Amino acid sequence: MKNFALLLFFICFLSGCKDNDDIIIIPACGVVNPLQGLEWLKTEINRRNQNLSEDMKYCYIVQAEYNGETVFAYADCNPLVNKAIPVLNCEGVSPNTQSNPIPFDDLQNKRIIWKGNNFVCEVSF
Repeated sequence: MKNFALLLFFICFLSGCKDNDDIIIIPACGVVNPLQGLEWLKTEINRRNQNLSEDMKYCYIVQAEYNGETVFAYADCNPLVNKAIPVLNCEGVSPNTQSNPIPFDDLQNKRIIWKGNNFVCEVSF
């Protein structure tokens, strides 16, 4: 029985190791875990997890602050692509417009909260 408990612990320990171990979830928008507590964000992450395209290895989602409010940015580190990064508030609405975009560099306290399978980029803020 003791060996079985040890084996079970070892299996649980190994299954807990993932590429996303460096991701730290911080409460925001009135929920403990925005990835699970914000339905629009949960839906987007599920959509991205099911997307098997090669481009997903460059995709990540950032939680940050802009003008004292929590925001989420759908970022991309593909070196061959230069695109606008959508920034969304807690309701999943973009506070920026084409005529008044929010520059990614203007976001404070950025942290990655999701990244694609086989993520290939080194990102530092």
